[in-house]
Amino acid sequence: MSYEKPLACGNAPRMRLRTSLDDIPVSTGGTLFQEQVWLALRNIPWGNTISYGELAARIGKPTAYRAVGMANSLNPVAIALPCHRVVGANAALTGYAGGLERKRWLLAHEGVEII
Repeated sequence: MSYEKPLACGNAPRMRLRTSLDDIPVSTGGTLFQEQVWLALRNIPWGNTISYGELAARIGKPTAYRAVGMANSLNPVAIALPCHRVVGANAALTGYAGGLERKRWLLAHEGVEII
């Protein structure tokens, strides 16, 4: 478990407690490309977002942002591989298999300010 700085919650601060899902082994199946995308999701830090283009560049395929989006949509273990942290090029909330409201909630839970 790891602790992060206290967050304000109303008038009383609270500690944000989280466990690391990075240590949970996952068996995703999928193609080699899909597995590259899914495993790269684990490198997006808690409370941060990146664009599909940035994720494509991270796996060495900077022009494959649409394919990255498709692979992201097929993520079989969304909790362990945090695909909700990937947003559109202009930081817009785009596609999420669990629905955009759930994506918005997950990002807000991590402290991401949503435009």
